Amino acid sequence: YGLLAGGLADGSINVWNPQSIISHDADNALVAQIDRHSGPVRGLEFNSFAPNLLASGASDAEIYIIDLTTPHEPTVFSPGTKSATDVAEIACVSWNPRVQHILGSTSYGGTSVIWDLKQKRPVIAFGEQNQKRQNTVLAWNPDVATQIIVASGDDRYPVLQVWDLRNAYSPVMELQGHTKGILSMSWCPNDAQLLLSSGKDNRTIVWNPIAGEMISELPATANWTFDVQWSPKIP
Repeated sequence: YGLLAGGLADGSINVWNPQSIISHDADNALVAQIDRHSGPVRGLEFNSFAPNLLASGASDAEIYIIDLTTPHEPTVFSPGTKSATDVAEIACVSWNPRVQHILGSTSYGGTSVIWDLKQKRPVIAFGEQNQKRQNTVLAWNPDVATQIIVASGDDRYPVLQVWDLRNAYSPVMELQGHTKGILSMSWCPNDAQLLLSSGKDNRTIVWNPIAGEMISELPATANWTFDVQWSPKIP
């Protein structure tokens, strides 16, 4: 069953054994507890190439990589030295689906950073400096390692920006359709022409991010939709 990880509001990260949970063996369910963050954990993702690596980001503006090769004795390290001025809360972390050692992060301060674990440092930082927005989530193109989308949770400008990291001075495209801040986004791992987004306007929109078009919309809900995900197996 592998491992299950959860980031908590007190800054801790708990790792559980799903097999113990299923078999109602509560005494052995908790495998490890990592107490490195000092604020609520906002982003958490396992590396698909190296499942022993778990990336985390939190409101304390820190990002950590947790090595669970030995689950009961995890090791924790930083992906690199961040800028002294980068003190905004981390909203999301996401591993590049095509390059094992590349991690992306975005913050409520409006800046997104690309980390290279081999070089142990941030290699790209981007965002519209003249328009500070509260970013909420980022997603990598499943086919193109240098393309990423960043979503804004700002009600004043609720857009999805498509960025090409080879020239990250300004977004190459903006997807506009939400009327309030965007809370979640998911790029289909099996079809790069399908992207889901949901927001505080109670809408869930299906996009073709390659063409920059809205394809359809799921039935509206009575409340905010906090998360959307594609099936990893069935597109």
